[in-house]
Amino acid sequence: MSNVSGFLKGMATGLVVGAAATMVFDPISDRERKKLAKKTEGIFKNIGSVIDTAVDMARS
Repeated sequence: MSNVSGFLKGMATGLVVGAAATMVFDPISDRERKKLAKKTEGIFKNIGSVIDTAVDMARS
């Protein structure tokens, strides 16, 4: 179980660091930022459900 939690922490950290690096090196306008936020909202919901399913499968 600790391998799964370590993996999830690593994925979350990588996601945050990657997003921050992208914002620093490729700044976008407010309009594009709002558009991107709407798209990524759905993506994060899907990723969350996949991770939840993977954790449930690991427990079984």
